[in-house]
Amino acid sequence: MDIANWLTSLSENRWPILPATAVETKRMLSRHSDRIVFSELANLTLSDPFLLLDLMRMVGSSQALQRSEAHPTVEQMLMMLGLEAITARYKQIPSLTAVHGKLDQEVVDAVGDWLGRSRVAAFIIKEWLAITGDYKVEDCFIAALIYNLPACLYLIYRNRIPGGPLLHEVSDVFSQDYPKIVEQFILRMPLPSGLLVTLGAGPANRRKQLLKLAIATANAIDQGWWRPQWNIGVEAASKLIGCSLDEAHGVVQQAILQVARHPRALGYTYPARAFMYLPGPFPQSSKQDQIASLTSEQQLEKALLESLRHLANDIQFERIMFLRYDQPSHSLKLRYQIGLEENHPLRKHIVTLEPGSFFALLASRAQSFHAPAATRQQLSRKYQDSFFEHLGEGHFACMSVFAGNKLAGIFFVDNYRSNKPIDEDTYHRFKETVFRVSQLTF
Repeated sequence: MDIANWLTSLSENRWPILPATAVETKRMLSRHSDRIVFSELANLTLSDPFLLLDLMRMVGSSQALQRSEAHPTVEQMLMMLGLEAITARYKQIPSLTAVHGKLDQEVVDAVGDWLGRSRVAAFIIKEWLAITGDYKVEDCFIAALIYNLPACLYLIYRNRIPGGPLLHEVSDVFSQDYPKIVEQFILRMPLPSGLLVTLGAGPANRRKQLLKLAIATANAIDQGWWRPQWNIGVEAASKLIGCSLDEAHGVVQQAILQVARHPRALGYTYPARAFMYLPGPFPQSSKQDQIASLTSEQQLEKALLESLRHLANDIQFERIMFLRYDQPSHSLKLRYQIGLEENHPLRKHIVTLEPGSFFALLASRAQSFHAPAATRQQLSRKYQDSFFEHLGEGHFACMSVFAGNKLAGIFFVDNYRSNKPIDEDTYHRFKETVFRVSQLTF
């Protein structure tokens, strides 16, 4: 599928809002104009990302906003347009019930689920930033709500549940990293260009890093809070914020509960059900059942190969290795690789996990490590591990992978040919990719 044509078709249509939102919108706008309060209308708009999309499309073509890359709040957008224009616009917006009969129920539920995850991410980033003393958070709040919208529209467009993680399928279909698809979505709809400052690939800062972690945490909520892989993002956020891990976790829990207690659709409760591991009508599909029927080992291999492809094709690391943990010998052995020459010594190199060694420390729990060239040299001197002698110069990054509570192995990446540095944004994309491995396993 050609992404330009698909995005053009999206921009030519007006997309429906959730049925419960349509009912509340009608009730609010039935009041006398003197009793319609912009702040209440703003909260209603923020409660449904589809309604937010409709509003932002109205102001997205504003040349003033595009030039300044401003981040107006929702209330400011409403005031810019005026009550008369908003009333006329909102009264005509279709409800998802209008197309409900054309959509499978499991698709409708999945759309609600992914919109609910957007809301969870929005509340997470709001509170994480508040802990740092940053209370001007609506730009990040809105960005979190927008992030999953292309995937939700893809669900409606295809009217089927993917066999694997939704964002991965969208990336595969369009042969692009999902964040790049979001950028093009913002440009094509069009939406205010200020969103590109927050969600685009520009210089990384703490706010953008926390936003990415909030989105990744919310989107992966169904993989299990007890698994080390899911906790990596929360742990990274706590370090960026400067708070305890328990405090960062508490924010996630409260965000999940807040969304579940004020649902716009049944799917808004799914993140809470997943987090608390409660039984309930989660979105299912025959393909998901087929994946679930795979053995744990098959699921892990599928996830590892998908991550390998993403690291090579989308992030474009020049050398990638997955060192599989061999329990009988308590060592790491090369299982998958991209970029190693045929006779390279690392193909047969066995990494022993002796107590106190670098890889033993890395493999002790779910964690990652980023080493610039100088750090790599220090590691080589400190640990005297022959693995480092075969690497060459330059940056590298590595991360341990756990399947459940068991060590599966370690991913290692670098740019050995060009010695191109691994910047913070690329490092975070690497961590997010490996972090998602457990979404397909166990």
